[in-house]
Amino acid sequence: MLRNCLRKLGNHQTKCSVKTLHTPIYRTKNLQVLRDTLSGIKLLEKIITSSSYNKTLIYEPKYKSKPQVVSSHDTMRLHNVMRELLDSLQVDEATNTRLQSNRPRKLGRVGLQLFMDCIRDNLTATSTSLTCSLLEHYFKYPEKEVTNGIKAGLRYIRDFLAKNKIIVKSQNDVDALVEQLTMSSSDSQSIKRVLKAINYELFSDDIVRVINGNKTYDEVDVSKGWKYPAGILDSNEAYLRSLELPTKKLVSIDKDMLVLMYDGTLRDANKILPTITYARKLRKSVLLIVNGDCTGDALTSVTINNNRNKRENNESRIVVLKYSKKANNDLAPQENLDFIKFLRLPCGYDSIYSPEYSPLVPSKMCADKYYGSIESIKATTGEAFLYNSIDAEAIPNKVPKSFLQNTVTLSIGGHNEIEIDRRRNAIDNCLNNVLCHGLAKGFIPGYGISLLKAIPGLNELKANEPNFMTKVGINAVLSAVILPSEVAFKNAYGYNYYEINSLIAGAINEKLFPMAKFSPNSEPVNTVKDGNLEPWSKMDSCLAGVETFIELLTSCNTIITCVYKKPERHKA
Repeated sequence: MLRNCLRKLGNHQTKCSVKTLHTPIYRTKNLQVLRDTLSGIKLLEKIITSSSYNKTLIYEPKYKSKPQVVSSHDTMRLHNVMRELLDSLQVDEATNTRLQSNRPRKLGRVGLQLFMDCIRDNLTATSTSLTCSLLEHYFKYPEKEVTNGIKAGLRYIRDFLAKNKIIVKSQNDVDALVEQLTMSSSDSQSIKRVLKAINYELFSDDIVRVINGNKTYDEVDVSKGWKYPAGILDSNEAYLRSLELPTKKLVSIDKDMLVLMYDGTLRDANKILPTITYARKLRKSVLLIVNGDCTGDALTSVTINNNRNKRENNESRIVVLKYSKKANNDLAPQENLDFIKFLRLPCGYDSIYSPEYSPLVPSKMCADKYYGSIESIKATTGEAFLYNSIDAEAIPNKVPKSFLQNTVTLSIGGHNEIEIDRRRNAIDNCLNNVLCHGLAKGFIPGYGISLLKAIPGLNELKANEPNFMTKVGINAVLSAVILPSEVAFKNAYGYNYYEINSLIAGAINEKLFPMAKFSPNSEPVNTVKDGNLEPWSKMDSCLAGVETFIELLTSCNTIITCVYKKPERHKA
């Protein structure tokens, strides 16, 4: 009897489906498929345009307890908002069977993901409005020649802007630009103090760090930092994701960190687990400098720890840097006494842990023997910048000058955390996103005016084009380049339709590249003197990303998405 029961149970289990996978295949010959793919980008456009040009967006982040204030200028945080939106859409789709068969929602998510990968760090109102407008024109005439016309128009604009970009060198012009970029006089005064401290030579985003202060006013501190000639260990994708480096492009930690130097290749997790436990209890990050490689169980333990801290809203991270003897004047870690002094290793070169010679594994019990400290770090996969309060005279001339660099720390003050956080993001964006790119590579008129200046050349390009459908593509570009200015003038000044059209027409007819009107009843002003500029490199990357996305989407024949269904029980 038992055998028969087991047999029936076995037969019953074989008829139960554990999981089924359905893979819908959509052909883009059906234009509705492409329209559905564009729906996610249209949602993004509404979000960005509503938060651009003196407008803000308030959202509740996934791992934060308080709401965040985001503007369209803060592209990095806006990028994170959209990443969290995509993650939530995927989770909803996986847990809701009704959504699993919703074609517009699924294709919209795919299109949005592809768009963000193409645009990368240039998530702006310009990128979304251009993309949506150009694709809507393409849907009316879905021909290859139309795509070629769109690409020709965008490339003409890029060449036009590259030839006419403005180089700002005058201190007065930079000050005027700062006045326009900031929303308050206190922000502009703080930025001017920072620029004055570095003689207005802001050509890199690792010179100025902006942190949360603990006072009601801003403080500026000039110090020396160490430019480390190697970046974060990049051999493991999971580890990079644990630091959120693929999305943020920069690891920035503004609190005191423990420093551990390891001589050799780190594979054994037991050599690093005591340090991980010690740092977690202190809620401190760890800078691990390895003279070799970090791999195997050790790197896995580091990755797990970083992900765990993220889930628990613990800001502590373990950052792994590789020590390069060649990049340090052919000095071994034990010979690089200046670097050891900079890292505040308690026992000098004896604090460098070696599994062959050190009697103890670094842990809480022997913290005073092995762990140094640094005040903060900014790092990418290419290079890192370490900050410590040091005496310039204490570091001898043996150190290459490129290693030591004047840096400025701007501590943002305020009456509450929300105010400090908002001001910090705005000022950090102004200094390390707008000014550092613009001063290094040039500026163009802001508010979309630079795109309007290219319209006469686009008309000439269209007139000289013999192919009708290619002309249609160029005409699509002519219609699209007006949209960024419309959004800018409406959000920034509240102008009506007729006033906006008057300003656009005036900008197009004005032959001098920097000149434009910002009020219907005023004379044209010099955007350099008025400070209405934006980085040329950002606009160029934006146009390149839009071109890439349109080319990918219009050349696509098939879109494949996956749907996971709930287990279904077959009838016996």
